Amino acid sequence: MSERLETWIDAAIGETREALVREGKPIALRVVRASDSGARARWGEVYCARVREVDVRRRGAFLDLGLSRDQGFLPLGDDGRARRAGRERVRLHEGEGVVVAVVREAARGKSPVLELQETGHDGAAPHLLARHECDEELVLAKPAESQMRAKLDALVEDCLSRTAPIPGGGALTIEPTAALTAIDVDAGARAGSSDPDRFALELNLAAAQEAARQIRLRNIGGIIAIDFVHLRSKQHRKQLEEGVRAAFAGDPWSVQFGGLSAFGVFELSRAQLRTPLHEQMRDPDGRLSLETLALAAVRAIEREARVASGRQIVCSVSAEVKAWLDVAEIGWRAELSNRIGMRWTIEAAPGSRDRIDARAL
Repeated sequence: MSERLETWIDAAIGETREALVREGKPIALRVVRASDSGARARWGEVYCARVREVDVRRRGAFLDLGLSRDQGFLPLGDDGRARRAGRERVRLHEGEGVVVAVVREAARGKSPVLELQETGHDGAAPHLLARHECDEELVLAKPAESQMRAKLDALVEDCLSRTAPIPGGGALTIEPTAALTAIDVDAGARAGSSDPDRFALELNLAAAQEAARQIRLRNIGGIIAIDFVHLRSKQHRKQLEEGVRAAFAGDPWSVQFGGLSAFGVFELSRAQLRTPLHEQMRDPDGRLSLETLALAAVRAIEREARVASGRQIVCSVSAEVKAWLDVAEIGWRAELSNRIGMRWTIEAAPGSRDRIDARAL
């Protein structure tokens, strides 16, 4: 029997959120922001680019993609040449025009990674040639009804949380760092078998399934270390290793597995194709970014306007968030007015940076 899959999607002002849901449970999430256009490279895009620098020491070339934020990185072999779309290797020269595809988005402070498609092009005006078909579909998305938007709001909030509940009890603590992502398994108040080792095995197997789901939802890649509850039995340790591999069996990104260490830590490596959700939505210091807060404020105004038809809406935000909205170049004002009319005001108010208070007068 085929799996029952559905899609949640919402073209909110400034960003479109899309979740893939299996039997009522989200298993994948994408967030595409209007501010990304012309600024950052997305997985699957194709560019006509210009070679800015060939750095043999770093075994790569840096390419101008015509973007305001990102420059691309094209890996080179030991001979200083790039492989062209699986064919022969070619030597690149600074200023040369090439066609490249984005195979990995920027993550952990590193530039997006490119694959060489063609050479011999004019590199005078780098520009986007094509988007991946899955991103083209998002252009056709429409604003969701209030219930669907609320579900996506809650999902994004959950995916930005440091912790995630394990079905049946217990919790995961998920800590992304520059080097790796550490995940800790905690039994909490979970009830289960009176046999401690059987209890630990059941907890760990449930944790492995939930860890795989959270990793996919949050677009986490690179090295991942999961600290499971200690198991004494060799048979149980083997069952856990098999359970981890089974949990990641349906992952669309490449996953390589290590083993379970003597200390109960399982290491794996997952391909990083898209920017992790926390890097999209948070500042490097871990706080929600001004853009994330500003777009949430715009959604709050729209939500209140739907409930209080015809009434003026006032939204109080921090001075920093209002300043971001004042200079934003994503056309949010016109879009908001088209949706609810000219009946909204945004004001700066003292208090927490995260404070958003939208109310009808």
